[in-house]
Amino acid sequence: MKTQTLVLIIGLLIVTAQAKTGKPEDIPEAGRIRIDGNLQDWKQINWTPLNETLDGNPANISNAQWALRWDEDGTLYIAVRYDDADIALQDNWVNSGTQDCVEIFVRGDTGSKPVDYSEHQKSAQQYVFGLARNKATTWKKLASAKMFPAHNPATAAVKLDGKTFTYEMMVPLYDNFSALSRRNCERSEVFQDSEIGIDIAIVDAGSTGYAGRKAENTMPDKAFNASHIAEHTLGE
Repeated sequence: MKTQTLVLIIGLLIVTAQAKTGKPEDIPEAGRIRIDGNLQDWKQINWTPLNETLDGNPANISNAQWALRWDEDGTLYIAVRYDDADIALQDNWVNSGTQDCVEIFVRGDTGSKPVDYSEHQKSAQQYVFGLARNKATTWKKLASAKMFPAHNPATAAVKLDGKTFTYEMMVPLYDNFSALSRRNCERSEVFQDSEIGIDIAIVDAGSTGYAGRKAENTMPDKAFNASHIAEHTLGE
């Protein structure tokens, strides 16, 4: 009886540790998209709300939504749009509570065993993108890496129109990534019906400091546990 109970508990823990299915569930192919902060080349966009509070009280954020696209090179394109009632900008990433920014969490192979990836970013990656104080320059950061790896092509363009932010981002998918060497990197092979991991969080900071984060789902610890990155299916 004790053995059966233990097996049941372990099974429940495994189930609860698995990533949830995120929205959108069927990501269309990208076509030709230029990362310039102008979303006209996205043509028809099916926006998905970012209306869940991941932590804190991101009361400054409203009308938050995002959209996804992909291509056969194993690249994801992410568009984010939201209103911010109290804007705080920095010229680069200082810490997680001093500037408005967007965090992207990606995992190329959702069929592999999830691991803690916070230190080496091998099985999944955390990107942070933000707008500089001149409101023209975009900065980027890869988790705890001091310098952004030159062999990682992730990029973004951010526009601010009044209180409305528009982010346009491109990130690569890896089954294995090394911040030190291109040779040790393995890009993901993707195709229609592939299941990939991607999650997003809008960081809300203002004149009084850190407020909180908005997301599509409330799975915690996305920056440390690859199994808490939502799964999405690639479509046509």
